[in-house]
Amino acid sequence: MAHTNTQLSQWLESKVGQTLDIRKGELTHDEEISDLDQIVLHLQKVAIRSTNHPDDYVAKEELVLEGEGTTFTEDGNVPLPQNAYEIPLLGDIHIHQENEGLKVVTDRAVYTIDIQHS
Repeated sequence: MAHTNTQLSQWLESKVGQTLDIRKGELTHDEEISDLDQIVLHLQKVAIRSTNHPDDYVAKEELVLEGEGTTFTEDGNVPLPQNAYEIPLLGDIHIHQENEGLKVVTDRAVYTIDIQHS
């Protein structure tokens, strides 16, 4: 798993200075996607943060994408809290190249990360 996390963070680090379009879909118990979120983030920094939480529900590591961004919701657009977006690295992580972007599948969600072109 650590190797995959490293690949993911290296790919994202190569995108610093660019604007990312991130779509996150929660996975249900039936492996179906629900609760789709969209975030646009001008990537400034990438970090992997380790957590030491006793609860197995909380990821031991999370990928932190720092930069100014916007969360698009049905109720309107909201600035990204604390100029950071976190991807919990929980369970088996699978990365698939899709065009110029990546599809990241964790135990709980599917993330599609694309580069926005001006």
